[in-house]
Amino acid sequence: MDTKEHFTLDESFDFKIIKDLSLDQLNILSSDVRELIIDRCSEFGGHLSSNLGIVNLTIALFRSFDFNKDKVIFDIGHYTYPYKILTGRPLRNLRLENGTDGFQRMNESKYDFYDAGHSSTSISACVGFAKARDFKRENYHCLAVVGDGGIANGLCFEALNNLIVDNTKIIIILNDNEMSISPTIGGLSCILKGIKYNPFASYVFKDANFEYIGPVDGDNFKEMAKAFERAKKTKRSVLVHVKTKKGLGYKYAAEDKTGEFHYVNPFEKDTGHPKSNFKLGIASFSETFASLMDEEMANNKNAIAICPSTTVGAALTEVFSKYPLRTFDCGISEEHSAVFAASLGVNGYHPYLFMYSTFLQRAYDEIIHDITRLNVPCTILIDRAGLVGADGETHQGIYDDSFFFSIPNIALAMPHDIEDAKKLFKLATTYDHPFAIRFTPNYKVKNDDFTSTKNIKFGSWEVVKKGKNKKAVILSIGPHINDIYRIFKDDENVTIINALFMKEYNKEEIEKLSSYKKVYIYDPYGVETGFCSNVLLELNRINYKGKVKTRAIPLQYITKGTKEEQEKRISVDVDSFVSDFKEFIAQ
Repeated sequence: MDTKEHFTLDESFDFKIIKDLSLDQLNILSSDVRELIIDRCSEFGGHLSSNLGIVNLTIALFRSFDFNKDKVIFDIGHYTYPYKILTGRPLRNLRLENGTDGFQRMNESKYDFYDAGHSSTSISACVGFAKARDFKRENYHCLAVVGDGGIANGLCFEALNNLIVDNTKIIIILNDNEMSISPTIGGLSCILKGIKYNPFASYVFKDANFEYIGPVDGDNFKEMAKAFERAKKTKRSVLVHVKTKKGLGYKYAAEDKTGEFHYVNPFEKDTGHPKSNFKLGIASFSETFASLMDEEMANNKNAIAICPSTTVGAALTEVFSKYPLRTFDCGISEEHSAVFAASLGVNGYHPYLFMYSTFLQRAYDEIIHDITRLNVPCTILIDRAGLVGADGETHQGIYDDSFFFSIPNIALAMPHDIEDAKKLFKLATTYDHPFAIRFTPNYKVKNDDFTSTKNIKFGSWEVVKKGKNKKAVILSIGPHINDIYRIFKDDENVTIINALFMKEYNKEEIEKLSSYKKVYIYDPYGVETGFCSNVLLELNRINYKGKVKTRAIPLQYITKGTKEEQEKRISVDVDSFVSDFKEFIAQ
């Protein structure tokens, strides 16, 4: 380490030195950490803006606390890059199979005290840590670092509600940058902004029996040190309100007001633009459904678009800008979004609920209790379905098709290409009941992909390629059918069926399968208890006499890596399927 110029931020870095650094040295360390984050995100992709904004706050935490003893839990955990760097993890191969995880992971480091990937779990977890500390009669601080978007989620309110009457102490660090992915919305956000101009607004927290400290400048090390020392001394739970600047240290991220730099794919540092070949030959389902939503909003005054803080990721920015009165970004409030959609459906509107598969899990009860039980017209556009790659266990979109099979009154479909997407969306506009369409964000387009030539009939499957006999049939879904078609298009013994409708399909489709000697069901986008199991059950009900085999994602948590690495690791890649299918029909 040369404290006159730069710090060596590798596995040898010892965070104990931070307590003794001068103000000038702290600023150099801050600059070095930011530069490393920019370098790694430009190379591997990742969460950029949120990590840049929390650098000084993270350094300040190391000055005031001892994480060999004290416990810190970062909400969601996607802005722990500075923390990882300062605990000897310089983001090598960030988010790759053999590299540093993009979130807190207990199996990665002794300094990661809890796992998270979804918003607003930190305060609840921190209360649990504090209770365990008290039960064991130990003495250390428990901290929850939560953003101003995350703290507005109902789960945080449940934790705060219990903490008010709980006889334990935690320290809540509110990282307030007035942004979630995009700018924060809602009443609590207004209160936090108002505290700066009206200190009496802080009594929202004080009246709830919390000590309130702030607002504190998240770039001022002296202010933060003073606030944290006060927080350590108070006997009751305390909220330290720290104002930070998302994207600080990188021009394009700092000036971003829509959320484009919240999460980035590999990019050119000089321009902020994605690397030139990143989207080459890629078709986007997300952009297609956003465009279709734009058209529907123009033609149907009863169409309403809703999303929980994923406007940018769902490519809906332009739609929300054009139709501000009929578009709703509900913030990190998946449960509210679902009930809100159901109530609009009851009142004669057609809500379109855009939600990532991993976040849809949080609205599971409301889908059952409100949307499907009331059987209202509501279209759920499920983005990021299937394996998601680098974000790992907490973000896989592989469970939704499985839990949908346990819910009445909802149809489920999945397009294999853009034309399928357009036809399914058109069906959804006239369907008066709950309808979910799940899709990967994008897929690679090749010249010899097959394209559906017929209009889609509700509940029907499509014979992509018909064999000359009834020896074997492949039943599959999603973009990988393109690869299957390419491999078997000239094999006269093989029929290929695109199972567009995964749920609420016509029972005649199962009857048609029964005429084949062998049926192979291939679903690389969902777990084995989903579509595959459902079709097996239906075949059993009709007493199918032939042979059946399935291949789907095993019921387990899938760790990070590229999608291709994940597919091969769990043997749902096309090559593994083809090899197994050939052996199956040769038996």
